[in-house]
Amino acid sequence: MAIDYRLRYGTALAADLRPGENLIEVREAKRPQGPAPEKPLRPADPPPGTGAAAGSMGVADIVLSGVDAIDNIGGGGPTDWLMRLLFGRAAHGRPDSTAGGYAMAVPTDDTLVVAVTDRRLLVLKLTGSDPLRPLGAPPEPVAPERLTPLWWVRRAQVAGARRRWHRLHGARLRVEFRDDSWLELTGPILLRRGGAEALRAALTG
Repeated sequence: MAIDYRLRYGTALAADLRPGENLIEVREAKRPQGPAPEKPLRPADPPPGTGAAAGSMGVADIVLSGVDAIDNIGGGGPTDWLMRLLFGRAAHGRPDSTAGGYAMAVPTDDTLVVAVTDRRLLVLKLTGSDPLRPLGAPPEPVAPERLTPLWWVRRAQVAGARRRWHRLHGARLRVEFRDDSWLELTGPILLRRGGAEALRAALTG
């Protein structure tokens, strides 16, 4: 039996919507494994009067800036190519881009609730579990306390969305932003072709 996700999540999401904001589509998904923009860890400022330390800090800053640049053209570290080969990219862009903000706010392992409204794209974390139900019965509506907001972006920042094939999942959704960054949503069980297509249509319609 097909799940009516708007019925399942509509009441729980109401508290996260702004006055007059309308829910268009909602689905469950995961953030894919794979590289994503991350802010490089920079060393602390050296104490005053330590010229040698300051010089080494300047070199470290240059190296880290180079790593950041490499990551944005597809490198990013000795294991980056292997992760991309196996899992693709979870997101792409500069650390301060729209997708960079998503990557820093949204963990890989959580079950996500992705909601499209007439104003925003929202990503929330789903916790807890559904109560036991008779075989074949639809799942009950989700309680509001099971949802934790993680990240959102205005619809005006979304440049496009498309469903794409990946070796691990035939229905990944790529969401592209106006700053040339992008993120992907996946979930072989959670986000199927119908779910990816529903989100794509809601974002581009």
